[in-house]
Amino acid sequence: MPNRPMPPLRILHVTPYYAEAWAYGGIPRLAASLSRGLARRGHAVTVCTTDVRDRASRLAPARRAYVNDGVHVRVFRNLSNRLAYDHQLFVPLGFEAFMRRHARSFDVAHLHACRNLPGAIAAFHLRRAGVPYVIAPNGTAPRLERRFLAKRAFDAIAGRRILRRASRVIAVSRAEERQLGALGIPADAVRVVPNPIDPAEFNVRPPSGAFRRAYTLTDAPLVLFLGKLTPRKRVDVLIRAMASIRDTTAQLAIAGNDMGSEAAARSLVDAVGLRSRTCFTGLLEGRRRIEALADADVVVYPSEHEVFGLVALEALLAGTPVIVSDDSGCGELVRANGGGLITPVGDVETLARSIETVLDRPDRWRRAAGDAAERIRKTCGEDVVCSRLDDVYRELL
Repeated sequence: MPNRPMPPLRILHVTPYYAEAWAYGGIPRLAASLSRGLARRGHAVTVCTTDVRDRASRLAPARRAYVNDGVHVRVFRNLSNRLAYDHQLFVPLGFEAFMRRHARSFDVAHLHACRNLPGAIAAFHLRRAGVPYVIAPNGTAPRLERRFLAKRAFDAIAGRRILRRASRVIAVSRAEERQLGALGIPADAVRVVPNPIDPAEFNVRPPSGAFRRAYTLTDAPLVLFLGKLTPRKRVDVLIRAMASIRDTTAQLAIAGNDMGSEAAARSLVDAVGLRSRTCFTGLLEGRRRIEALADADVVVYPSEHEVFGLVALEALLAGTPVIVSDDSGCGELVRANGGGLITPVGDVETLARSIETVLDRPDRWRRAAGDAAERIRKTCGEDVVCSRLDDVYRELL
């Protein structure tokens, strides 16, 4: 008999932050990319999220319920922007009532990140309704970096139970798969599905020099860090490495919103004598971020415990080589695709020599980045990833 087409699914995605919440890192954009790709495959996709954008602003009230790229987005007002940004405490007003009424109307659900109240509320009502859910921690399953007591308390009350009761747990790399195994998640419950990238964002290269002009940078070599400024991103290692490279004209751009580390980074820049060659741009959104990636001569992402490293892949898609740490999924991805160098976490001297290696032969490394970009498009493109995720959902049904 010929294969029958698979019927579309009613899919719920629950995430504390969504597409326009650039200040919260990669998960908001990944959730939007997955939802968009699944809707393109014919599924009925609903996203439930909160109205956070950053510490100071929210989505406009008119954006409380809308359809975009075939995805139905329900936005719930957050109790406090400051609690959300400073303490990751998201309290979506009205979401519990929504889930109580509508949980049974979905075939499967996908929860993004661990230890957040929207996910806990959703998991409770989905279990009561008999609806299977998958959870994608994206590096948030272990207790890392900050707020250890709060994380321990959340895990004791609900967090570990939510994770263990998930029908499937999505690991975005083999490194995260090992991480989940160490937390006691059974291997047969884990599926490795990489995060998606949107190749269309990089089809049109931004005007050369746009980022440099915007921040009055010179034509001298440019080293870029792009990401949230938190201790785990190890910007301190990059600053010390920049202070020891041979080229004393090379510039450093540190791009990202402050989540606890900017003051220390600025003090260190002054202490090592890099103030005249360093700029802090704050958060970069949309095309401005792509302009930065394209104008840089090398993107350095020295973060530790990085299970995926979206910034590194986006840099390669922009045609720029990368240097990443070797301790987790980010190094795994660069090792598989090429286009950059891998250094030990926290090793200032090796990082400095790696930066010099790339800056000494920029044309060679840009060609390597271009080759890597072609491989990334084939393995991490939206359509490829959503096809694999589709298979995971159908396992549960």
